[in-house]
Amino acid sequence: MSLITILIAVVLERLTNAIENLRSFTWLTRVTGMIRARAEGFGLGGTAALVVTLAVPLVIVAVIFLLVGGMLAGIVGLLLGLIVLLFCLGPRDLNRQVDSYLEAGAMKDEDREMKHARELLGEDNVPGDAAERSSAVLQKALSESNPRLFAVLFWFVILGPLGAVLYRLSHLLQAPATEEKPAVATAEGEQGNEGEDKPQAEPTEDGFRQAAVRLVALLDWIPARLVALGYALTGTFDRAFPVLRSNFTGPLAGMAEQNERLLRDAGSEAVQLDDVDMKDPLEARSAVERASNLVFRTLIAFVAVLALLTIVGLA
Repeated sequence: MSLITILIAVVLERLTNAIENLRSFTWLTRVTGMIRARAEGFGLGGTAALVVTLAVPLVIVAVIFLLVGGMLAGIVGLLLGLIVLLFCLGPRDLNRQVDSYLEAGAMKDEDREMKHARELLGEDNVPGDAAERSSAVLQKALSESNPRLFAVLFWFVILGPLGAVLYRLSHLLQAPATEEKPAVATAEGEQGNEGEDKPQAEPTEDGFRQAAVRLVALLDWIPARLVALGYALTGTFDRAFPVLRSNFTGPLAGMAEQNERLLRDAGSEAVQLDDVDMKDPLEARSAVERASNLVFRTLIAFVAVLALLTIVGLA
């Protein structure tokens, strides 16, 4: 069932952006926020509050599958699993974003290129230099393939729909919470009406978010190494595999950074990234295309391995 569900989900994800447009986690963030607030109201904090916040949606999903998943010879369960998987991917399709960036560069439309780069890198992280911008997009494509695609698929195979929900929820809950900063008073000790300084939302660190970050790092650990191995097998093995071997283990405190660095470095070696070539805008864009193709080949390898495991009865 996992193989069929993943095949359908991957095909739909690549053929249409209709599902991507329907993905909105705003309501889910509000619901988990309410659960967290209730848990903290009972004196729970940090890891305990995170466990409760995750447990409630997971239990609801599990109950739904237990009640209706077996209907129509399991077809209902298959459809529900497909819906859950499609909802947990992304939220944006990485391949489509990278293709849009490359298309804008090929058309020499710098405004569009900057727009797509901002969507990938964030508003404040887009280099002005074209070659540096493509290099940043390449690194992002290699590292983001795991949380957007491969980690979700991995946990779906291991734990079914609950695994996909667990990963996506954990990823959402690690986002920084915000608190409002009081407005700055005017010289008269009062706030003006026109042009007054409005309260600003600033990210806050708390035990809850730190626990979520650690959980995501743990959930990413195995998939990140499998993806790095996939990069090596579908790219230049003798350059990428040593990176995986040297970064296979590391301290728990820096696990999240190590996971991301491993994917960037292994992917860069797999596409034979050359620092000299990356100084030229055209060569840099060509490297981005090679990295995008590498991610796709790794996805094909993932599905092929899953198919073999299904045939021998291990998946």
